[in-house]
Amino acid sequence: MHKEMCIDLIGADNMAQSMDEDIKKIACMITELNGLAYSTYKPIVEDICTRKASESEVEHILDYMVGMCNSDGMLELFKHVCRKYIYLYLEMITSEIYTYKDMYE
Repeated sequence: MHKEMCIDLIGADNMAQSMDEDIKKIACMITELNGLAYSTYKPIVEDICTRKASESEVEHILDYMVGMCNSDGMLELFKHVCRKYIYLYLEMITSEIYTYKDMYE
């Protein structure tokens, strides 16, 4: 009986180790995805913030960005667009901010 318990504990240890490695891989993939999202959206945000974009264009970009704001970089890009257009499109920007709050807070 004692020998069976040791085998079970070794198997559980191997399973835990495997799960740890899988979690690390997933975390690495999320980090890579966050970096890709940031490098993709940064030039778009720079462009939209250097000119007067239409309300629908700003809303469209923020709708896509809000789902990726789980990283600091993406959140900063999201805030940058919101700050640029808050007084021009107050209701829409406010709605996007509330969407962010509902998703992340």
